[in-house]
Amino acid sequence: MSDTKKTTLTFRLLNKLHLIHDEEKHGRINPFTMVFFAFRTLWRRCIFKFAYNAYIFEFLYKKKLRPAVWRSLGCKVGKNVNIGHQVRVDFGNAERITIDDNAHIANGVTFLCHMRDISSYQVGMIAMDLPAKYGDIHLGKGCYIGINVTIMPGVHIGDGAVIGSCALVTKDVPAYSVAAGVPAKIIKTIEKGE
Repeated sequence: MSDTKKTTLTFRLLNKLHLIHDEEKHGRINPFTMVFFAFRTLWRRCIFKFAYNAYIFEFLYKKKLRPAVWRSLGCKVGKNVNIGHQVRVDFGNAERITIDDNAHIANGVTFLCHMRDISSYQVGMIAMDLPAKYGDIHLGKGCYIGINVTIMPGVHIGDGAVIGSCALVTKDVPAYSVAAGVPAKIIKTIEKGE
């Protein structure tokens, strides 16, 4: 934190307990609201953790339970979306994630809707004191996200796009194209069928 005097005592306490972290969003909120927010976050994390690791009746978790849990977190999730196990969502910014119908997310994918803004970073500064910058993530209809992919803030993946395993997606991916690598680059464009 850059200046602890600007934040409330409640924020500092809940931050020490690792229940909230974002000073910009929560640093000066009313203490009662902060406590409610912390308990709501804790409850959501418990539900998410259960769905995150569950393997029994996996077919129900992929298409029914995990999408329902993600909707309860604030994500906009379309119909017939598959979410594999151990897919990580940016908890405090879940409302910034939109997943359109028929998208498939393989196991181990990470969605990040915020990151440190290093544009003003200088020698002698502490990286964790840098402000966060935010961006929405949007997955188009019928896209496929491969295993262990990381999607960074502000990325739009077009309809029918395919992201190869272990890719780091830092820029938009056009519809019906294949991207892979670190950072992900377009390696193929899908042609129209005859």
